[in-house]
Amino acid sequence: MKRLKKLLAAVFACSLVLSAMPVNAAQDTSGLADGTAYLNINNADWDEFEAEWTNAEITGDGSYTVSMNAAEPQSLAQFNALEVVNGESVLGTGCVLTVDSIKINGEEIEMQGPSYTCSADGGGVTTRVNIYNEWNAPDETATAGDDKHVDHRIAEGNLMDATACLFSSDYLTDFQSIEVNFTVSGYGTQAAEGSASAPIEVEGPAMAHLNINNEAWEEFDAEYVDVEITGDGSYTVSMNAAEAQNLAQFNALEVENGEILLGTACVLTVDSIKINGEEIEMQGPSYTCSADGGGLTTRVNIYNEWNAPDETATAGDDNHIDNRVAEGSVMDATACLFSSDYLTGFQSIEVNFTVTGFGTQAAGSDAPEEEAPAASVDFGGTYNAYIGFQTPKYSFRNAWDDGSYGRDVDGDMDYFHQVTGWDGNDAVVLPGTFTDAVIAGNGTYTVSVDGLSFPDGEFADQEYMNLIFLSTDIPNTGEITISDVQLKVNGSSVDLMNGPIISPDSELYLNMLLQNIWNDEVGEIGYYAVPPTSMSITFTVSGFNYDAEAQAEEPTEAPAPADGNDAAPAEETASTDTEKGGSNVVVIVVIVVVVVVAAAGAGIVVAKKKKK
Repeated sequence: MKRLKKLLAAVFACSLVLSAMPVNAAQDTSGLADGTAYLNINNADWDEFEAEWTNAEITGDGSYTVSMNAAEPQSLAQFNALEVVNGESVLGTGCVLTVDSIKINGEEIEMQGPSYTCSADGGGVTTRVNIYNEWNAPDETATAGDDKHVDHRIAEGNLMDATACLFSSDYLTDFQSIEVNFTVSGYGTQAAEGSASAPIEVEGPAMAHLNINNEAWEEFDAEYVDVEITGDGSYTVSMNAAEAQNLAQFNALEVENGEILLGTACVLTVDSIKINGEEIEMQGPSYTCSADGGGLTTRVNIYNEWNAPDETATAGDDNHIDNRVAEGSVMDATACLFSSDYLTGFQSIEVNFTVTGFGTQAAGSDAPEEEAPAASVDFGGTYNAYIGFQTPKYSFRNAWDDGSYGRDVDGDMDYFHQVTGWDGNDAVVLPGTFTDAVIAGNGTYTVSVDGLSFPDGEFADQEYMNLIFLSTDIPNTGEITISDVQLKVNGSSVDLMNGPIISPDSELYLNMLLQNIWNDEVGEIGYYAVPPTSMSITFTVSGFNYDAEAQAEEPTEAPAPADGNDAAPAEETASTDTEKGGSNVVVIVVIVVVVVVAAAGAGIVVAKKKKK
């Protein structure tokens, strides 16, 4: 049977990558006033397109209309929405936007169900009504992140009857105009403090299935064998495609609503995997988690480049905080059970797994997970500092401790000691030489990257970096301080205005954010030329019991691109929104669709994100 597999928003880890900023492929919403309703319409290429937009300033309860009329017909992406700039503050978290009617290409269409109101991607800033969003559903969005709309999501009726896809997928092609009429009710009201959505009542069966995605994130003909989980024991699921596929970076074994039906202490252990009829050697033990931190769907990552057990263990409101691995430590587990060699020519897979702890709940699963305390500082020791960044097209160097792209990650590509870009879904090496610093006592140090050369179009839609940051392995105990931070781009000093801040993700290590487009606390910084050819961060360290004699620097030159990898990356295929000031995640982020993404974060470890 034909099945469309979708990557749900989260991340990115992840998931699908989370942003409170208005992100729109066509309409520039950066200058819109707070309380302005607008359409976030995206074409299949996530590119700009010429169109006329009609927005509406919401001033109270009543009826409003927003519209878009494109110069040429478009094929739409999987995400389109009605949004309100800073709506959670202006409208209130008890306000509801109800879509009354939709006209597409001048004709009123039959809606697939009632709409529902939420905070955009759980960011708690922008109010959103999904018009056509394949990556969300009201049951998941209702508990996503710090979504403020915990009540009053739907004016009348049951939230679970609502839909994130108000129109049929038949309208995704030859889409030239849309008019959305909606009613605002409860303007200026706030959801009761501490209120929460009513418990979701779910009836079985608990069906385990494979979520297999090809690299184009498209439908493909395949026969799937799902299985009902009725208790502890052994089970098998499988997929057999009509034609060989090249796989995407995310594939998983999932049980929809499994956190409720199986219990948050239930563990699914993958025992063996057959690919194309042959049993493969697994790369490590599997682990069980809530899908994208949503706390509803149980997931076992089979091949997921955007997650790792250490990150997923604390993602969102993931309820699997205990018993993730049947035996041994979750830190020994892997999100990639098979080698990347199997991503091409992939036609069939059979996964045999064992269920243990059916129907049991993790102890303390309602309590937030406590972060591990930072290690103590060696006041006579040495530490390391690194420059990190991310471009608008998600070329990057992540924080040194990132679980997927950091300094100590083993793999086919040494992401940390290179500038990594993207050619479609493939990571490629871009020119650039890093100079890191060994922090040996109190003193002034510089980290830098030189010889940068980005492909054409890397900064076409945005004349500044997504992220610029300083990453260190100094324990974040507050005993060592970093001050007098200076940024230079192409040799010219950049005004940091409000100054850098300690990253809100710095639970364990001292990291400084200089620029982060998803965190208002960082503030804007002065102008600098893009694309840059060099960047440097100079800073002063104090708190050690000795002074530095001289800065020790370790230059790191990006390896030469492998054959076929020296071409400029293709235009961005997708991204994952990143939650404002959230926790460290890889976004996944994620691709076309990737995203994402999965979990959320201030973004200093996001490599690729799903556009939302």
